[in-house]
Amino acid sequence: MKNLIRSAFVAATLSLALTTFASAAEVETGAIDIGQLMPSAKGKFVEVNLSPALLKFAARIAAKQEPETAELIRGLKSIRVNVVGLDDSNRAATTEQIEGVRRKLETQGWTKMVTVREGAGGDNVDIHVKQHGEESIDGLVVTVIDRNGEAVFVNIVGNINADQLATIADKFDIEPLRKIHTKMDAKKKAKEV
Repeated sequence: MKNLIRSAFVAATLSLALTTFASAAEVETGAIDIGQLMPSAKGKFVEVNLSPALLKFAARIAAKQEPETAELIRGLKSIRVNVVGLDDSNRAATTEQIEGVRRKLETQGWTKMVTVREGAGGDNVDIHVKQHGEESIDGLVVTVIDRNGEAVFVNIVGNINADQLATIADKFDIEPLRKIHTKMDAKKKAKEV
């Protein structure tokens, strides 16, 4: 009987700990879990995960040379980038996984800011943002299935304001981010009228 009670107590404690850990991970506004992407038979697979500590370190390094970039990095909580080569072994599953993430974003209140469809075999790009008020976003998700046989997933989590986004877009010549900034500015001006 003692062993049964002890086992039940351990199971309940473990369950509570796992639930608390899972809830803490989901609480981060702007974070999206895509799950594990399957590498192609060719093996092309890149995964980058930058934690808050690494981002703070990067901000310190960038502070002297790129103060605007450093300021943006300080407001970030995490960055995840995945690039996966596509072939017959993983194309269908990876495409479905990315399409599933896109559907999930739309049901969770994310705004689709950019859509690019370049016909059969062309690029297929969506950019979603999790808006935080009128002047900033809590998260940015870029999903790409490109004509070169790659799938790309990017999730940037943290408070990013429109001016910072414009600075980074111009500095690094990132056209999709310019489009996001333009749309955010248009929404802001429309509400002022």
